[in-house]
Amino acid sequence: MLTALASLSVVTLLGQVPAGGSKPGVGEKPHALEVLKNGAIDRDPDTRRQVAVALSLGRASDPVNTIVASLIKDGDSYVRQAALDTAGELGDKKLAPAAAAALNDDVAEVVFAAARALYRLRDPAGKSTLIAVVEKEQKAESNPMRIKLRNLIRRMKTPRSAFFLAVEQGAGFIPVPGVGAGISAMSALLNDENFSSRATALLLLAADKSADVRALIEQAFSDDDWSMRAAAVQLVARPQNARWQPRLIPALDDTNKKVRYRAAAIYLRVNR
Repeated sequence: MLTALASLSVVTLLGQVPAGGSKPGVGEKPHALEVLKNGAIDRDPDTRRQVAVALSLGRASDPVNTIVASLIKDGDSYVRQAALDTAGELGDKKLAPAAAAALNDDVAEVVFAAARALYRLRDPAGKSTLIAVVEKEQKAESNPMRIKLRNLIRRMKTPRSAFFLAVEQGAGFIPVPGVGAGISAMSALLNDENFSSRATALLLLAADKSADVRALIEQAFSDDDWSMRAAAVQLVARPQNARWQPRLIPALDDTNKKVRYRAAAIYLRVNR
């Protein structure tokens, strides 16, 4: 535990600048790296996970990337998930191969984290994996890897940590005081145990303006899965999604109350 706490304090030395504007002594960088390296091989998986999380506070570099890549292959799935989230945060495309390898993981949550990381790293495999999760099965589907990834991810529980990624990169619900952008409603959706991984993937893709993603959002309004409809309705709260405001009208009579009430509230919001 002491190693984990130490790792949180030394990431500053790997690239952060203090409030005063002056950089800390560079002579301590080897010591900072040593602290993180020791934490990354600690016997306690929670310590290794804390190191993975702490590394997201720094900046990408070859030594940091080496530690992150090793944690992506850790024997504990929670450590692997945290390391993949950090890979996405750091944004260094050099980490893409390690994240891509994690798509072959046997744990659904890790595969989903790998897809999110790759998407944030602008690797095509990330977007294609998330789209595969959102799309309905096609009878003529012939790509076995695509089928495996989709089925694996759909078996997992709602990835609650994905809420923060959805806020920052996907749905665009930036928490600004007084704006009422729907952060609480979004959080409630992603913390609902019945909210599907398909809908979560849709939210992560929502900022993508490509035709295939726009088509997925359009289809979501009439999807059999209530969480897909709720996600689509939620997106209409954002001004950039005004094109779908007419789709709120039929949603006012949706059979699912979570969809129906959100549609009514958002309809009043955009027609005030």
